[in-house]
Amino acid sequence: MPFADNGCFVVPEEVPDDQALFCSEAGPTGYMGADFCDIQPGDVIAVWGCGGGGLMAQKTAFMLGAERVIAIDRIPERLKMAREHVGAETINYAEQDVLDTLKELTGGRGPDACIEAVGMESHGYSADYVLDRVKQTARLSRDSAHSLREAIYACRKGGKVSVLGIFL
Repeated sequence: MPFADNGCFVVPEEVPDDQALFCSEAGPTGYMGADFCDIQPGDVIAVWGCGGGGLMAQKTAFMLGAERVIAIDRIPERLKMAREHVGAETINYAEQDVLDTLKELTGGRGPDACIEAVGMESHGYSADYVLDRVKQTARLSRDSAHSLREAIYACRKGGKVSVLGIFL
C-alpha cells in the first residue's frame, strides 16, 4: 500500500470507495487491537466478533505472525467470512460453549491473546448474560460485558486481552 511523504496511507485512485471503506475505521481499529496483543510467531489468538473490526483484527493477527486465529460469533454469514476470507477457525457461540471449545482447541491452555471486538451489544446464553439483561431492564447498566468477561476467562495465564468494543 502506498504512503505519502508524511507517512500517511494513501488509497490508490483505482480503488473504489466502497472497497477502501475499511481503511477508514475497521482496518485501523482491527490492526490496533491485534497490535496491542504483541503477537509472537506461533501464537493462538481468539477474536470475539466477526464484524468489520473483528475481521480486520483476525487478518492482522495472521499478518503479525499468529499461527492460529479463532473467530467467535453467532451469525453464520460472518463466521463464513472469517473462515473463507481470513482463514480463521470458528466458534458459533449459539451452538458451542465458547470457554470449553477454546480450552479444547488450545490443549487446555487457552489462547495466548484474546481480542474483544463486540462491545456493549454483546449477546450470549450464559447466566452472566441473563444478569446483564436484568441490570439493563432495571436501568442499573446500559451495556452487556458478556464478551469481555468471556475473553478474560478464556485467556491463558499471562496472556493479553485487547478491548476494541465500546462500553458505556
